[in-house]
Amino acid sequence: MNRIGRLALVAGILAIALAVPIATAHLIFVYEAQATVKPVTPVVFQAGPDASAVSLTVTNSSNPQISLTIPVTNSSETYIYQALEVTVNAGSPYLYVDSCSYSGPALTSVELIVYPATAATTGSSPPSSPTGTITIKFPSTGCTPSGTVSLTAGNTYYIDFQVEPSLPIPNGASSGTLTIYFGLSNESEVTVPTPSP
Repeated sequence: MNRIGRLALVAGILAIALAVPIATAHLIFVYEAQATVKPVTPVVFQAGPDASAVSLTVTNSSNPQISLTIPVTNSSETYIYQALEVTVNAGSPYLYVDSCSYSGPALTSVELIVYPATAATTGSSPPSSPTGTITIKFPSTGCTPSGTVSLTAGNTYYIDFQVEPSLPIPNGASSGTLTIYFGLSNESEVTVPTPSP
């Protein structure tokens, strides 16, 4: 066999040796999917229908905060309707007041009365069967909150404020500013299903 024949034979053997792994290789298919998911906040706080009466401001964050101007008069109590609205998108959290601050004429207490928006009343009386109440007491310094209210996913709630001043009020009437930081316990995460191929 001449030199050219040997080179052709070696080239043929190399071609066969390289072709065998290519023929036995596995094909891999890559599946790529894109999903657009609208983020959902489990609990959303917003100004209620009558929030403008008390200049309520709301901040939704890890510790939701509200601030409102409370009318304080020489009456035994002032009732503020539907100042705050709370929408529960997921889970069954417990709502409570984590901390608070107040400046203004002396108060005895403020009751936060929580009830479903579907049970909203009109007139001058609170709902007959609220979901629950949270009480804020005002000792000589600061404020002391107590109580929790159980909320349910899929519901919207109103929060009314019942203000009891420490009488008498100098000059008959004034206003104070109450700032509340809410807390939520047993708060569920929102799960998103995995897209199927």
